[in-house]
Amino acid sequence: MDGSSNKQVGGAGIVLLSPKGDTIECMVHLDFPATNNESEYEALIARLNLAKAAGATRVVIYCDSQVITNQINGDYECKGERMKRYLDQVRARVDDLEAKIVQIPRGENEQADRLAKATSAEHMVIPGNVLSFVQLSPLIDPSNMQEIGSDSSWTTPLVSYLKDGVLLEGKEAARKLKVQAARFVLIKDVLYKRGFSRPYLRCLGTEEAEYVMREVHEGICGNHSWSKSLVHKLVRARYYWPTMQKDAETYVRTYDKCQRFNNIIRQPTKELTPMPAPWPFAQWGLDIMGPFLIAIRQLKFLVVGIDYFTKWVEAEILATITEKNVRNFVWRCIICRFGIPRVFVLDNERQFDNDSFQDFCS
Repeated sequence: MDGSSNKQVGGAGIVLLSPKGDTIECMVHLDFPATNNESEYEALIARLNLAKAAGATRVVIYCDSQVITNQINGDYECKGERMKRYLDQVRARVDDLEAKIVQIPRGENEQADRLAKATSAEHMVIPGNVLSFVQLSPLIDPSNMQEIGSDSSWTTPLVSYLKDGVLLEGKEAARKLKVQAARFVLIKDVLYKRGFSRPYLRCLGTEEAEYVMREVHEGICGNHSWSKSLVHKLVRARYYWPTMQKDAETYVRTYDKCQRFNNIIRQPTKELTPMPAPWPFAQWGLDIMGPFLIAIRQLKFLVVGIDYFTKWVEAEILATITEKNVRNFVWRCIICRFGIPRVFVLDNERQFDNDSFQDFCS
């Protein structure tokens, strides 16, 4: 295996050689910026994944990178945080295989080096009979890191039960799996969800779901629809996974362009109008609240006064909110206690906006 990188992208070249002489060539296009060492680690991880998928139990890995080889063998110390995460990913996979990593001169790694450089080129040319993949993000990203040997998808228990009759451990878990499996069907090793009066829906794992959701939302035919519309489009496209609604809401809520250009009223900024209170109890705000639940003596309204300087609150419960009751409240609770104020701040309610209350204020 070998890795290659430039300023924009990286590439990995892998050659699998069986004891019988069968050869498989593979190119992995790394669609993200990566250093040479990161590309080497990406190539190594892809090499181990392919070997495990091919059913290998023992592998010998030939690599021309002295740094990578010695870090894995423990001769070099791994200092960078990203390199440590890559090293952990490699060691987790090496534990599942009887693997040996050998450093070879660059001249003996010509075949893998040629594939890596062709993959990281600006215009990638794929030769015939060569496997090719596109990787959108580093394998050490949290979204791509999965525990080795664990169920990597919600479809795994369903596929195992429908295909081989394998149930989960525990009586209750097995019962729930049987009930859930009745709503699914396995066609040519592909899981579909049954539907009432609608076609079968293709069940997607996490990575597939993210890709499909991104294409429907912002692809060549996407219109950046909101979450509910996005879910309806995914169902019409015959896809399904259990957390469609939640994932769509999260995706749309965090999508930058949708937040920038969403149809939200954005009034131009203006300077705030200050309402200064020169001294305590010189400026009061009056308002009426209610009706509330009826209390004793049919009390159900509140008339409230707040001093702008001290934030002191005066309130009284009323059965009716007539102009006379409001005027008596102002006289008893404000003027008789704190003196004649300088300003009353009122709204246009009829208890305040009338000749009698204005004459009283005068």
